[in-house]
Amino acid sequence: MNFNALYYFKVMAEFQHYTRAAQFLCISQPSLSRSISVLEEELGISLFQKDGRNVRLTKYGELLNSYLSKGFHEIEQGYNLLNQFKKKDSGIIDFSFLFILGYQFVPTLINTFLNDSKHRNITINFNQCNTATSISKIKDGSVDLGLCTYMPDEPEVNFTPVLKQRLVCITSVNHPLSARSSVTMEELLPYPFISYTESAGEIQSFINRLFSDCSTDPLHFCTMAEEITMAGLVSTNHNNCIAIVPDLDVLENFSIKKIPIDHPQAHRNIYLAASNIHPMVPCVEVFFDFILSYASFPLEADNKVPF
Repeated sequence: MNFNALYYFKVMAEFQHYTRAAQFLCISQPSLSRSISVLEEELGISLFQKDGRNVRLTKYGELLNSYLSKGFHEIEQGYNLLNQFKKKDSGIIDFSFLFILGYQFVPTLINTFLNDSKHRNITINFNQCNTATSISKIKDGSVDLGLCTYMPDEPEVNFTPVLKQRLVCITSVNHPLSARSSVTMEELLPYPFISYTESAGEIQSFINRLFSDCSTDPLHFCTMAEEITMAGLVSTNHNNCIAIVPDLDVLENFSIKKIPIDHPQAHRNIYLAASNIHPMVPCVEVFFDFILSYASFPLEADNKVPF
């Protein structure tokens, strides 16, 4: 099946006149006639029949034209849509981010970006996932940008640091540690510890590394996928359980204490990841630059992240 032949047929169906159709297509009339004949031979049916000095569609030609009209309309719409991607102020952005950033940072980021009238024709598709999934999607081109942690040995991905998350220990207000201004990792060992599930991504591996220099492993209590449920259980003071989580403003809604951890690595960086292979369309470049400028202020101001 030849695409040009189908397009020539579509034009012929509109003009129903070889000379005018050939002039429109900027080809010779014999070339157009030959193309239509080859298509008819390929299909084994007649698509046109003579009608005086003109031609008209046969019932089979009408049927083919009805499908081609829909097909070419879809192609034209797709072309026009993709043509918008070359503009900075329109297009579609596929954006992934860690679950933990969905509480406040990402909603505030997106609201600020889309409230700018220059960005009103930009659509952002969201994908909450862990770092491994985000990197995989960036590499296969299904995601344009991702907020995630760093992954080594990924030459196809560029990582730009944008945020620093402080990690804190959360306890109930009646916990033996609640009055402390800070705690060491060793001091956390006697208390039942709530860990992250594997579905939460790489944060538990990071926390485990903080415990690596301790005299023993933490006292495992249970696993949970996200911080809201952790804070809810900790607030009950059940078995004096504790957890280590990023310092989020949303935790202020619970009856808990957030205690700084006395460890030089008690924080993690969040990176803006983008492909080194797939080129950015202009609207993605605009969003990339916006995220860097939006996140730069809290990094420069004592590394506090606005969660």
